[in-house]
This record gives sequence, C-alpha cells and structure tokens, in this order.
Amino acid sequence: MEINGIECSEAVIKYLETILWAEHCFLPVSEDELVDGCMDVGEDHLLYGISEQNCLDDHFDIEDFSVESLIKAQADVDQFFKRLQTAGLLGQAREYRDDSHIAYHFWLTRQSHGAGFWDGDYGDIGDQLTDIADLSGTVTYVLGEDGKIHQV
Repeated sequence: MEINGIECSEAVIKYLETILWAEHCFLPVSEDELVDGCMDVGEDHLLYGISEQNCLDDHFDIEDFSVESLIKAQADVDQFFKRLQTAGLLGQAREYRDDSHIAYHFWLTRQSHGAGFWDGDYGDIGDQLTDIADLSGTVTYVLGEDGKIHQV
C-alpha cells in the first residue's frame, strides 16, 4: 500500500495502526506552554484542540505520518524481520501469526506496553522474540507544527 508516496508493506501498515491506537499525542511544546493540556494556538492551527491525553488515533490516521517516519518505520520492521530470520525464528513465529500480527506485537513489545510476544501467543519462542524486539529499543513519535507525526 502506498502512503504519502512511500510503498509500505502490510506488516508496516499494521505497525503504524498499532502506534496510532497505542500512543498518546506528544505536542511540540513544553508542558508549561500548554493551556488545559492543549497548545495555546488559534482555531485555525493544525494542532488546535489536541491534548497530550489523546491517543493519536483520536485525531490522526496513517496518512498523517511524515514521509521520513514512514521510511523509518519500514526500515525498523524490515530490520526486525531480518533479525528473526538470522536467529532462525521467523518461520516459527509465522506458525503462530502472520507478518502483520508479528509487526503489531513488535511495536507493543519494543515499547513495553504490557502485551507482546511474551504474553503467550507465541508458545515457547515468545521470550526469544521479546529479546530480539528489545534490541530495537523504544521509539518516540511527536506531532510537528506541520500536523504530521514524526519519529524522533
């Protein structure tokens, strides 16, 4: 599927959808600049009325990721799948779930959301998948003044 001119795999689409519902909006200002949890901007501003209490999918969808973020997401997912392949775990993981669900669990695991590979859906390889996901570290997405979601 093409998003903002970038071809994204089905696994990356699921990964991005997971980010949207699992993560909150991080606004491009410091906390002391917020008014009632929102940016102090006029009604015509792209980020008017958006609070850091909102999940991203309350206001945004996949097309709102910046081009750079889409490229980084595809690279992160590709690297994770390569690590699984190198470890001899990709085929085994696919016995439990398809690539989209593996990418979904990759996001939840790498961000320590309390669900992921280790919670039972992947049998005796769940802990190994978790260890490989943890190699990727956590990722932060913020809302830019351009109204796009950016990976930092």
